[in-house]
Amino acid sequence: MNRQSKIQTQTEISAGEAILRSLKSNGIDYLFINPGSDFAPIIEALAGAPSEDIPQAIPSAHENVVVTMAHGYFLATGKMQAAAVHVNVGLANAVMGLLNAHSDNVPVFMMSGRNPLTEGDRMGSRHTPIQYGQEMFDQTALVREAVKWDYELRYAENAADLVSRGCAIARMEPRGSVYLSLPREPLCETTELPHAPTQVSPAVPYPDPQAIERAAKALAEAENPLIICSRGDEAGELSAELQAIATENSIAVSEVYVTRNVLPTRFPNAVGGNVAAHLADADVVLVVDASVAWIEAKGAPAADAEVIHLGPDPLFTRIPVRGYRTTQAIQCNAVAGLRALRAALPGQPNGDRQKAIEAKHDQFFGRIAGKAEAGRTGLANKPWVAKCISDVLGDGVVFSERGGPRPLFDVSGPNQWFGNTQAGGLGWALPAALGFQLADPDRLTVCVVGDGSYMFANPIACHQVAAAQNLPLLTVVLNNGSWDAVRNSTLDIYPDGAAARANHVPTVPFMPTPEFGDIAAACGCHAETIELAEDLPAALKRAVKVIREERRQVLLDVKIGMDDGEK
Repeated sequence: MNRQSKIQTQTEISAGEAILRSLKSNGIDYLFINPGSDFAPIIEALAGAPSEDIPQAIPSAHENVVVTMAHGYFLATGKMQAAAVHVNVGLANAVMGLLNAHSDNVPVFMMSGRNPLTEGDRMGSRHTPIQYGQEMFDQTALVREAVKWDYELRYAENAADLVSRGCAIARMEPRGSVYLSLPREPLCETTELPHAPTQVSPAVPYPDPQAIERAAKALAEAENPLIICSRGDEAGELSAELQAIATENSIAVSEVYVTRNVLPTRFPNAVGGNVAAHLADADVVLVVDASVAWIEAKGAPAADAEVIHLGPDPLFTRIPVRGYRTTQAIQCNAVAGLRALRAALPGQPNGDRQKAIEAKHDQFFGRIAGKAEAGRTGLANKPWVAKCISDVLGDGVVFSERGGPRPLFDVSGPNQWFGNTQAGGLGWALPAALGFQLADPDRLTVCVVGDGSYMFANPIACHQVAAAQNLPLLTVVLNNGSWDAVRNSTLDIYPDGAAARANHVPTVPFMPTPEFGDIAAACGCHAETIELAEDLPAALKRAVKVIREERRQVLLDVKIGMDDGEK
C-alpha cells in the first residue's frame, strides 16, 4: 500500500460517524436518541469520535420524549436539534411528536434506523428474526406528511451532504422538520471525513413594499382595526414590533390559541383570546402568522372587512382545509414584515379608541381574576392554580397542556408561556419543558398538565431523563380523574343530550386514579398531594425552595374540579 492509500484509509470513517460530524458542523449540539440494533455504527461513533466533533447524546426511554425534548430545546434557543429512533416501531412512537412540531413550524432533524436490506454476509445485514418482521414497503410514509423533506441514505459518500441539505431545508421559512432514514448496511460503510457544510438556508424573506404600503394604508384609515396573533419568535422581536405598532397606532390585539406567548399579560392593548367578541366590529383585521385565527362557527369578520394575513406561509398551505377570507396575503418573515409595516404606519395614537381598548383589556382580565378568586378555597379551579403559579414564577416559564389557557397566567414578557400545538398530540408539555430546561437549566421551568396528558407523556421516561440530566423541573398535575376535553366536546355538541344528563359522561372518568406522586418519587422527585386550594400557595413556595436549594424535581398532584372548557 502506498503512502497516499495509507492516508486515505486513516481519514475514512463510517457513514454513521460522518452523519454525527456533519450534524455538529451544521450547528446541532444535541442528539436526543432512543436507539436500536440498527444504530450500531452511530453507537460506535459516539464511543470513539472526539466529543467536540459530534453532538452530545441525550438518551431517553421513549421516542415521543426524544422528539419533544428537541422541540422544547428549540423553543428556548431557536436552534434546531436532532432526534433518532429505532426502525418502524420507534418511528411510529415518534410520529406524535413530529405532528406537534409540524403544526408549529418547529424544525427537528429526525432520523430513524431502517431495517437491513440484505440477508447475506455484507456488514450490517440481517442477523435477527425481528429484521424480517420490521421490514416495510414504505417506512417513510409514517412521517411524510409531518416533514418538509425526506430521504433514505443509500451510499456512505452522500451521508454528510444529506445532513447539510436537510438542515438547510429545515431552517428555511416556513421552518419544519426533516427526516433521514438510515439502512444499516450503508450506515456501516466508510467514507471520507466531512468538512464544512455544503448548503445553508437562504436569507429570511422580506415583504413586497407595495403590499406593505397597502396594508399600512388600510390600518391607518380603519375606524376599528384588530390584530390577531398566536405565536412569536424565539428572540422576542415579533413581540416588540407588534407592541410598538399597537401602541403607536391604538390597535387592539387578540392573542388566540396561543402556542408561544407574544404579549405580556399587562400590555394595555391586549384584549384577550375571545376573538369572536371583537371580530364583528373590526373593519380591518391583520392576522400575524396564526394558523388558527378564529373559529368560523363562533364568529367571523364582517362581510366588508379587509382581512390581511402576514407570515412565512400566510395561507398555511400544508393545511388542506383552511377557508379564512383573505383580501391580502403578505408572504415574508413575520418580524421583517412587522418592522416594515411599523415604518409605513403614521404612528398617530387615537385617544378615544385607546380608552375603549384599555376598557376591554380591564374587563377581560378582571373576569379572570374573579374566576381565580372563586377557586381559592375548597376544590381548586384552573384560574386559581394559574394565579398561584404566576405568583412564584418571576422570569420563569410555563408549559401548559390542559393546564389552563394563556390568559390565566400573568407573564411579564414574550416566550414565558408555551401551549401544546393545534395538532393536539397529548403528552407534549412534560418532555418539551425538559428540552427547554436542558437549554436553560437555572431558569424556573413549570409544567402544568392535566392528569390524562401527564399519563400520555410517559412520565417514568420523562422523570428518568430529568434525573439523568439534573433538570429540576416543577410539574403540577391538575387531577380531576377525567378526560375533560372529551367531556367538553361532547357537551358542546349535545348540551341537552343523554350524556349531559348522566351522572358521568361515558368513557370520561378514569378510576382508580393513579398516585402520581409515587410515580415521580420513584425517580427521586419531591412529591406532594394538594387536596385543598388554600394549601397550594405554601406548597408552591416549598417546591421552589427544593428546586433552588436541592436541585431536585418536584411534582405537585393538585386536586381540582371539573373543567368548564378552555376559551
